[in-house]
Amino acid sequence: MASDFSIRHAAHIIKNGGIIAYPTDTIYGLGCDPYNRDAVEEINIIKQRPLNKQFILLAGDIDQIKSLATISKQEEKIIAQNLEPTSWVVTASPKAPLWLIGAENTLTIRISKHDDVKKLCHALGHAIISTSANISGKTPAKNALELHKYFHHSVDKIILSNNKQASKASKIIRLCDNHVIRQ
Repeated sequence: MASDFSIRHAAHIIKNGGIIAYPTDTIYGLGCDPYNRDAVEEINIIKQRPLNKQFILLAGDIDQIKSLATISKQEEKIIAQNLEPTSWVVTASPKAPLWLIGAENTLTIRISKHDDVKKLCHALGHAIISTSANISGKTPAKNALELHKYFHHSVDKIILSNNKQASKASKIIRLCDNHVIRQ
């Protein structure tokens, strides 16, 4: 678990347009402020990923997503009752930044159970961008050495974890019809 100082430092970096690498409840991710278009575009450049590919918005609780997504009380219950790391494709709210919205007016969100992510989102007061910590097409980083190899010159901070990260990303489900997009 990261120190309180490290979390506050990461939040400061994000608030000022920076990019971090950090552990999530699945794999290591790259993150930035979803409201900062330049930072979001920089992650695409760092990862060498297509510009039209959607990001996941990672939050510590459902309230940090409500301004970005339109979620009914019933959908909130479904998200809250899910026990495994699951990302949900939901309808974007009219307040969501255009650069985050998919072709079908959707966002992908996940409520994290990872303590560092929850603390980071709390320090920021909102969700953060989350995308796998890898160059597009390569295996996601699973440890500090791989993170350093991929991103030591590209990100502003790396938060390390003593816990072994999972070997695969979260499941993705379209919430409106429970369609599994990624297992």
